[in-house]
Amino acid sequence: MRSKNERGNAVTSTSTAVQSRVVLYQPSQRPTLRTGEWMETSYGRCRVTGRLGQRHADVLEAIMYCAEKTRTVSDGGVELLVDPAQIRKTLSDSRYSFKQIEKLIVDLRVATITIEVPKFDFPIIGGLIDHVIPSAMTRPNPLNGRAGTRALWRVRLGVAYVTLLKGDVKVYYDPTPIARLECGISQAVARHVLSHKVGPKGGWYVDTLIVAVAGEISGQAMRDARRYLQGDEGGLREMGIILEGDRIKRGVAQPPDDEDGERALPA
Repeated sequence: MRSKNERGNAVTSTSTAVQSRVVLYQPSQRPTLRTGEWMETSYGRCRVTGRLGQRHADVLEAIMYCAEKTRTVSDGGVELLVDPAQIRKTLSDSRYSFKQIEKLIVDLRVATITIEVPKFDFPIIGGLIDHVIPSAMTRPNPLNGRAGTRALWRVRLGVAYVTLLKGDVKVYYDPTPIARLECGISQAVARHVLSHKVGPKGGWYVDTLIVAVAGEISGQAMRDARRYLQGDEGGLREMGIILEGDRIKRGVAQPPDDEDGERALPA
């Protein structure tokens, strides 16, 4: 599933397949606090004590994608060296504030996850991030060019997350376009689709994908989810995720700009 990205995935994958298939992250940019209830899908089941939504997935995927170096620590965890400026650039064209990123990292640090899937003979229980601390390494400040004013980050991944990285199918993609989608349901569907190398013949049914990432919903909730996906159709198409009627298909990613750097108009 690896694709060659120009500036990312230097040392690790962006994510793993299971994460988007067991409702680890709520399909919302404003998740509610979960208190350990099980969410079950055809791939397995997951429970979360804490608050994890699509913005949290944005941050963790940006960290993974932008990581420059990695080292294993004695307890089985992994520490990544990451430039916070690259994380902010990945998350938003207008740049997330560090306060926003810090809040999401705190949630990632606090949440406890339990994942049970057939490929693992044991439940995966633990956390996603253990800590984020400044590194001794610095970079020139991109705003004023002064050296030594921006420290890189040392991000320690939790042992539970490292277990997923070692035993699950690795998924490689640039998370930038996903972070720019307007709705959490669209982000969750995109992550689910990108966790598959190929889709089913004829594509997925839209409603089937919505249930896969949101659980059993119907009525107004289902109608809203369909409407949100339609609203993000352009952004999804740029990733090669095509909405056609009641189906979603994998296609070829469409570049948003033409050769002159202007957004291309439809023929």
